[in-house]
Amino acid sequence: MVLAAADSSAFWLWTPKEKTVVNPKYAVKDTPREQWEWAMRFYKDGDFKRAAEEFERLCNHYPDSDLAPDAQYYAARAFEEQGKYLFAFQNYQKTVENYPYTRRMDEILKRQYNIANIFATKDTAKLMDLELSLSMERAAEMYGKVVDNSPFGRYAEKSLYNQAEVYRRMRKYGQAADSYERIINDYPESTMVDEAKYQLAYTRYEASLDPEYDQEGTDEALREFKQISQQTPVPSIQKEAEKAMAELKNRKAASTMKVAQFYERQRKYKSAVMYYNLIVKKYPGTDSAPVAEEKIKVLKKRIKD
Repeated sequence: MVLAAADSSAFWLWTPKEKTVVNPKYAVKDTPREQWEWAMRFYKDGDFKRAAEEFERLCNHYPDSDLAPDAQYYAARAFEEQGKYLFAFQNYQKTVENYPYTRRMDEILKRQYNIANIFATKDTAKLMDLELSLSMERAAEMYGKVVDNSPFGRYAEKSLYNQAEVYRRMRKYGQAADSYERIINDYPESTMVDEAKYQLAYTRYEASLDPEYDQEGTDEALREFKQISQQTPVPSIQKEAEKAMAELKNRKAASTMKVAQFYERQRKYKSAVMYYNLIVKKYPGTDSAPVAEEKIKVLKKRIKD
């Protein structure tokens, strides 16, 4: 049965198999090989939009064909050529999930990693210095997929590291720490472990700057930086760790100073002296330490009086 279309250049046919009318121009070919050659013709001609459609059509109609894994891969490649990176990533992922035996796994992982990098480096809007971006959320998810697809592949550690960086930019410090810790725990022989340890400690330091962050995290960061400073064989990392430790100690001393000053204002001088002493003993060399020493001298006289 043939139905005339509004466009005189096209016509539609009723297909019993599909139980619908189709335009032969867009109908799936009779065999997977014919469909493959049809789709590849568009790909080679640079018509990537049509190529993606035809490769997907092959996968949908002939999912068990030997050509289906490559068709799914080339559908992704066609989307990537169009700059439709999300669709490209999703189709690469379909290849991994539907055809895990694909011979193109290494190439797919490489392309997924590069696409994740594209999303991670997009310009982002900011609100009060907080980066807000759906692209970063997608980048973090994509890096996770790369790791899941090949936990011990060449892009796994890099993906975890980049994922952590993305989370830090979004101030999701807990998730960032988890990614760094996975590098340290899952890949103990990796050359990235020392850097991951440093960045993990620095992430805790960054989190400590957030007023809502539990101050126990500051103490944990101090412990980690101290361990890094003592154990790392990399001089530049040791220097950075010591610098971060100094900043953290200054912050802790300043925080303790506020407590001491509160008690001083309440004329509870003994309590104030106790906290000033804590600064002197626990945070020597900080900006607050000499101030605390002078306060102790003054308040001890008041206590005697």
